[in-house]
Amino acid sequence: MGRGGTRPWEAIGRYRRYWLSTFIVLPACGAGLTLDQVLTDRLPFWLELPTLLIFVLLFAWISAGFWTALVGFVLLMRGRADTAPGSPELHLAEPRLQSRVAVLMPIYNEEIERVAAGLQATYKSIQKTGALAHFEFFLLSDTRDPAIWLREELVWSTLCESLDAFGRIHYRRRPINNKAKSGNVADFCRRWGKGYEYMVVLDADSVMNGETLYRMLEMMEGNPQVGIIQTQPVAVNRETLYARLQQFAQHLYGPIFSVGLRFWQLGDGHYIGHNAMLRIAPFSQYCALPVLPGRAPLGGPLLSHDFVEAALMAKSGWEVWFVPSLSGSYEEVPPTLIDDLKRDRRWAQGNLQHLRLLAGEGLRPAHRFLFVNGAMSFLAAPLWGLFLILGALGSLHWANTASDGSIITPLDWDWLVSPMPFWLFGVTAILLLSPKFMAVLWVLRQHGRKEQFGGAFHLVISMFLESIFSILMAPIRMAFHSQFVIQTLMGRGVGWGAQVRGDQETSWRDALRYFGWCSALGLILAGILYPFLGAWHFAWLVPILGGLASAVPLAAWTSRPALGRWTQRHHLFVIPEEVHIPQELQSLSADREAYMPHIEGDPFVQVVVDPRFNAIHTALQRNRTAVWPRAAKLCHKALEQGPQGLSNRERNVLLTDRNSMLALHRAVWSTADRTRLAAWGLQSEAQVLSDA
Repeated sequence: MGRGGTRPWEAIGRYRRYWLSTFIVLPACGAGLTLDQVLTDRLPFWLELPTLLIFVLLFAWISAGFWTALVGFVLLMRGRADTAPGSPELHLAEPRLQSRVAVLMPIYNEEIERVAAGLQATYKSIQKTGALAHFEFFLLSDTRDPAIWLREELVWSTLCESLDAFGRIHYRRRPINNKAKSGNVADFCRRWGKGYEYMVVLDADSVMNGETLYRMLEMMEGNPQVGIIQTQPVAVNRETLYARLQQFAQHLYGPIFSVGLRFWQLGDGHYIGHNAMLRIAPFSQYCALPVLPGRAPLGGPLLSHDFVEAALMAKSGWEVWFVPSLSGSYEEVPPTLIDDLKRDRRWAQGNLQHLRLLAGEGLRPAHRFLFVNGAMSFLAAPLWGLFLILGALGSLHWANTASDGSIITPLDWDWLVSPMPFWLFGVTAILLLSPKFMAVLWVLRQHGRKEQFGGAFHLVISMFLESIFSILMAPIRMAFHSQFVIQTLMGRGVGWGAQVRGDQETSWRDALRYFGWCSALGLILAGILYPFLGAWHFAWLVPILGGLASAVPLAAWTSRPALGRWTQRHHLFVIPEEVHIPQELQSLSADREAYMPHIEGDPFVQVVVDPRFNAIHTALQRNRTAVWPRAAKLCHKALEQGPQGLSNRERNVLLTDRNSMLALHRAVWSTADRTRLAAWGLQSEAQVLSDA
């Protein structure tokens, strides 16, 4: 259904991208020629050429963001969505009775109480639509920690009991978690994919509105050529100052960028790996991820899978649509700068790997551009750093050399007559900052919209404060992203670990440990450059050096939930979901405590001793005859030495074998040894034997 034929939006998309390319390339070249007039005869050729090349590349990159925001702003101000021919919003169909959707939530060492509350909120929201018959839910665990794994099983059973959803909410833990999240989803497709036509992939912190999910199903049913429909999840629920800044920025600036991105992409959209609906058959057939030749980190398995899966889907003739008009899609952002940068470290490696796919046969140009743009989001950092270094060298040369080659002092300003540097700086600042003002203007023009951000006054103040924080944090990100790129190119890879989901503070010790070098770098550079550059040239570097120098206090202060709550009380960085809390988020907050499993002490001991817990666990396992000889020895070791005598690896061997857990349960309860009973927490039974 998705292959072959001319699609009505393709010609429109090519026309729009042609003009986008023109708007990017021509101004960048013009800015480069202007800068060349400034630098000619003032810098040596070896310094002038790389400065010009890097400036043109960076100017083109930031102008792409500006034009995307401008298009989104114009469309939003006109009050209409971009519904080009072939848009899935135009063709909705009532789902067939046999249409089945699997809602997948892959998890890895997560806070399972939060996961269950989010899944329940989504479940109840779908239930309210009356469309629950079309949906089933899967908790797909890759957890390695046996204590967390056992908590997952208890919470899952409690969730099913509270919703009467046994047979509709499923739990599965993979014994081997190869290829992380992408491997988890692929394993589901192999095992159960044929029983479902569509799947919705969620993150562990995702919550979605039932009406939104049903509308996505209607789009899929009415557009059999569509392979992926991606929503725009919005950030909610965080209290730290850092996270509130991120939430506010995403809610305020996100709509104009999202609408603009949809304008350029059309059916060649992107996929971000969660809060999206996918057609399982083509995904299983065409989206197997390649293994790159060579060693990690640039070779081997792909660390970032989502952009590649969208590209493979489109390559096979299926459409991928980003639909930002679908509301009711939520996620949570990292609570601190440290956690955000840890996530960026993984993304940096994954996005750089994508550059090796650019020459892949059959990929559509739009997805090649997405690969380049994703890599540039990290390559831009070392390029900006190199540009600043070249600029500092140029300033040293420029400030101390007159036009006739004679040496002048930093206080002799007769050479400074050209307005070109100021003009270029002004244009660059407009490209970077004007989307913020566009977003504010759009909100102020919408009836009742500004109240969702705390009112017009607080909206404007919040925008200015957020901009100041962004300016200060930009050099910190530049330094760390440059480090990430260099580490990746030098062959230092990174794994995909569990993410921090809850609010937490960064101690001053941790801030100094992670960001001390950054603050030291800013202070050292300031001390070195000021005497050589003089006050005028040094002033241009103050925002950069100031941001670097303030890295430690910024990381510590912005991690404080108390500061975040203070801003909320004073109506700063307010988001619409805090003014009118959606029902799904209310349920998430209310139900989180309901899934605290009643486990006292060691979960492994509880699953061995507690009959109900043992029955739940063993029902989820299978008989592994291959491990039985080793498992039998471990059962004997557990009885002789007690649970404390087993390592985590040995516990996992027992936990994954049904017969072992049943045998160990019977053996503990049938023993007449008081010491053994006490070791397994059965003190009262041991006392009975002692009294006897």
